Amino acid sequence: MKTAADIAARAVCMGVVEFRARFEGVSVAAGAGATPDATEMIAGVTGWLFDAGLGSALLPSETSILRQPPSSWDRKILEALGDALLPESIGVLLGCLNLVTERPAYDGRYDAEPMLRLLPFLADSPFVTAPGMSPQEEWTAMAMGVHRAPDADVARRAGAANLWWWRAVSESLVRGGRLARAKLTSILRDGAAKSQSLRIPYLQDDFEAFGKPYSALTPDEHRAVSAVAAARVRAYRFVQGDVAWDKVPMDS
Repeated sequence: MKTAADIAARAVCMGVVEFRARFEGVSVAAGAGATPDATEMIAGVTGWLFDAGLGSALLPSETSILRQPPSSWDRKILEALGDALLPESIGVLLGCLNLVTERPAYDGRYDAEPMLRLLPFLADSPFVTAPGMSPQEEWTAMAMGVHRAPDADVARRAGAANLWWWRAVSESLVRGGRLARAKLTSILRDGAAKSQSLRIPYLQDDFEAFGKPYSALTPDEHRAVSAVAAARVRAYRFVQGDVAWDKVPMDS
């Protein structure tokens, strides 16, 4: 089980990647090359992370891209990060630290902007409490100032996330011809009480998303809910487990 500082470190590392991606995207969109403002922001946030002493908390893949020169990420990197829905994972991690109370439905998304503003690499973070603090002091203020949410609360939210992930995977199995729709319908009916006890909305004996039963979702809607569920369930399993982020099991 992760400590509050472990959870905070993962949120900050992912936040730096997400924040840098915004400005890398500006340079890609510019076409002709890096813009001075984007390059400055990229260098600043990347340097902050390493100066704060968080290099050891990065995944190898994160270290690889963050060590690249400013304004050098290509569309492939940006698309992969976009598909990973980092703000969905960051939202869960910060929720497990009692820093975020918002918990959007699984057919919605977290608002990334206010969450990033909580992280100490930005000057208006609540953990940046005095002018002239060093990156290490700013990070230490967060690491020492956060606390885990009660285990029972985390377990309840994780239970709902696991069920949404199971529902997304089971739907993919049905649509791929590897699970009979009738069998899934029976499982959903039998499990309705448990699902609803975790505040999962039901409609016509199925999870409700986008105002309709999950089985009626379009392919794009199904992919959207699947991506959100995957990002959130990984974060909960990281918080509750004893493995690195990139080793979190994603079985349904």
